[in-house]
Formats: sequence, structure tokens, C-alpha cells
Amino acid sequence: MANSNTKSLEAPKIQELIGKLEEIQLGFKQNLVNLHQKLETIDSKPGLLSSIEGLKKDAETRANDLENEIKQLREELKSIKELLDLNL
Repeated sequence: MANSNTKSLEAPKIQELIGKLEEIQLGFKQNLVNLHQKLETIDSKPGLLSSIEGLKKDAETRANDLENEIKQLREELKSIKELLDLNL
């Protein structure tokens, strides 16, 4: 008797788990479709990847230039402080 009760309680749990697995599987299928679409978009625009790389290099160059400018401004500020003999 206890064995049949256990089986009857396990059946709904198994059905719930199967339902959750089917939802997860559906989500994976949708993600796969989205990835395929994104890949097609990237492949259909061959210049897109090179354009992105160019923008990335440009951004890195600008960041380096700004870092150098900040260093220079700090050095100038230090020089000005020394000239005015201020301890700010």
C-alpha cells in the first residue's frame, strides 16, 4: 500500500519536471534561433566586423591620448604649484 502511494505522489512530480524540462528546451530552441539570426546579420554585412574593429582601435587610441593628456596636465599643475610655492 505504501508503495502505491509513493508511486501516485511521484507521478505528478515527474510530470512537473517534464513540463519544466520542455519549457527549458523551448527556451534553448528560441535562443538558438536568435543566435542564428544574429550570425546571419553579421555574415550578411561583411564590413561590419572590420568596422567594429576599426571603431575599437579608434576608441583605444583616444583613451591613450586622454591618458597622456591627463599626465601632462598633472605635470603642468605640479609645476605651477612649485612655481607658486603652494601646497594644495
